[in-house]
Amino acid sequence: MMKKTLAITPALLGLLSFPALADIKTEADREALFESIVAKTMEREAWSPVKNENYGVTYPAAFEPLRKKFIEAETDKDLYYAITMLSNSRHDRHLKVTAVDGGLEVEQRPTLIAPVQFMHDFSKEEPTFFVFDVSTNLASLDGAKKVKPGDQVVEINGQPVAEYLEKTRPYHRASTEAGFLMRYAMSLNEKSSVLPTEFYQDELTLTLKPKRGRQYSVSLPYLKKGDVAFSGVGAQRYDGFKKVLDFDSFDFYRSENGENQVIFDWYGFRDDIVVAMDAVVAYAKQENLLDHDVIWDGTFSRGGGRGAYAIQRLQPKPFKTTFGNLRISDITDDFIAERKALFDQAKTMSDGSVELIDDGSWLIDWLLGDVTKGIEAGQAYTNNVPFKSAHAPDYSDGILYPAADHFTGDMVCWLSPRGGSHLDQFASIVADNDLCTMLGMPAGGYSNTWEWTETLTWPGTSEPVVNYMWSIGHTIAPSGRIVEGDPSPVDEFIPLTRDNFDTYYDILMDRSIEILADD
Repeated sequence: MMKKTLAITPALLGLLSFPALADIKTEADREALFESIVAKTMEREAWSPVKNENYGVTYPAAFEPLRKKFIEAETDKDLYYAITMLSNSRHDRHLKVTAVDGGLEVEQRPTLIAPVQFMHDFSKEEPTFFVFDVSTNLASLDGAKKVKPGDQVVEINGQPVAEYLEKTRPYHRASTEAGFLMRYAMSLNEKSSVLPTEFYQDELTLTLKPKRGRQYSVSLPYLKKGDVAFSGVGAQRYDGFKKVLDFDSFDFYRSENGENQVIFDWYGFRDDIVVAMDAVVAYAKQENLLDHDVIWDGTFSRGGGRGAYAIQRLQPKPFKTTFGNLRISDITDDFIAERKALFDQAKTMSDGSVELIDDGSWLIDWLLGDVTKGIEAGQAYTNNVPFKSAHAPDYSDGILYPAADHFTGDMVCWLSPRGGSHLDQFASIVADNDLCTMLGMPAGGYSNTWEWTETLTWPGTSEPVVNYMWSIGHTIAPSGRIVEGDPSPVDEFIPLTRDNFDTYYDILMDRSIEILADD
């Protein structure tokens, strides 16, 4: 992610006091700000036509209803959330608005949670939320003992669920409806800065309906995250397997009963992925496990990078990797300059922080070569190259081959809408190259090549407003489609529901064993 100016993180916000602006300018100033953001977005954004079609939107028409919120904003908070809604109207999980020193003054509140967790019933067409897990804290709360996993949410803070959802939807980031519903459900127990303060009460008041019996109401306190422990009703479990290696990116399990499967519980494609995969392969080779089938659990995975490196070791087939491009716009020259500066800085470092396979020069060669030529030619987008040239140079066909040592069995992958980004890239590679059987639900459907973050200023001045982001490149699946907003389908759709949440991982495991036994 490239930044034109230093972004202020939530951690820093608590240490800084922002001087409030004397006012938030005039109506004309706020409308000019709106028009400035829209103009930059139309110039820079790497749109996904499929995603826009899925949401039934066209741009800039979809921005227009928010003009009024800019004009009518009376406080910094009003304008901040109007800008947030404008950003979110692009339906992109990656893109967010953050406060900046000297800009709009907005209270950044620490996230508190109520002692319950929620999930969406993915067997239903309409939004249907239920209690997924409860905390041990409920035992000491009057009237709260009746709250049970599986109870359906009927009202939130006195409002019917559908009404509350539509009022709060514009403040949430998502690239697909399934991704929105899962993340939204997971956030229902939170009290944070995501929503304006008027959406929260001192306590979370719920009307719940058990599977049997009458509906009831309960009010639950908001507590510090560290003070809440959940029972783990719907947690991942792998009966018959034991964890033998653990890393930041994943944990590795082998069978306790001599069965011919191993499990990767994947957390994300993090910085240790190369070291971790090499260590697992070395262990598996020593223990004679490389001929085993692989069960890859990505239901709680996040993004990152270098997934192709993992795939070269998880299975035995050659495959085509993802490609990517860059939208050419007014900031492309600045983007190239910053990438070149980072490359030059990395060359002076002695800690081994270099790009995978090459020293990072493949990407720079592309930016200074084909991309620069594309700018001069007035192209809208660059040519497509293997994703960020991390695994192959720009002239490559993108075909990668298994590592010398790799797992040779069959592979089953589990997915859910919770995660995306590089997870979506991984899913597109294994799906389009027929490398595994995918079970569960499609990933969150958010993936691009790069984002650009810039400090917005009041038009005609250097006065800062907020930090704002754009998606400036497409991820191209091996099949040639744009990945953003269009996740790879699973081979067998197994939804998480109100009826199966407490046995969901048993269902995935049983079906995986059946599939692997048939191959």
